[in-house]
Amino acid sequence: MTAAPEGAAGFLYLAWKGIFGILGFLLALNVGDSAYRIYEFATNRGPFAPGPGFSPLVIRIVGVLIGAVSTWSFVQGLTS
Repeated sequence: MTAAPEGAAGFLYLAWKGIFGILGFLLALNVGDSAYRIYEFATNRGPFAPGPGFSPLVIRIVGVLIGAVSTWSFVQGLTS
């Protein structure tokens, strides 16, 4: 594992991990139609058209993974 910064920067580092974890779970739960908005933004305004495997479901799955990893890292930082 990588070492977190010490002092006040360490608290900000942990806070960022916690916030990122919450945002990942909110994306997975599709709060505010976020998965569909990301999908629509990527298909309409992106420089390249997404492939056939890109869908709001895939965005939600990635949100779960990001949320779980960030939350786990946040909890590990609090306990160490």
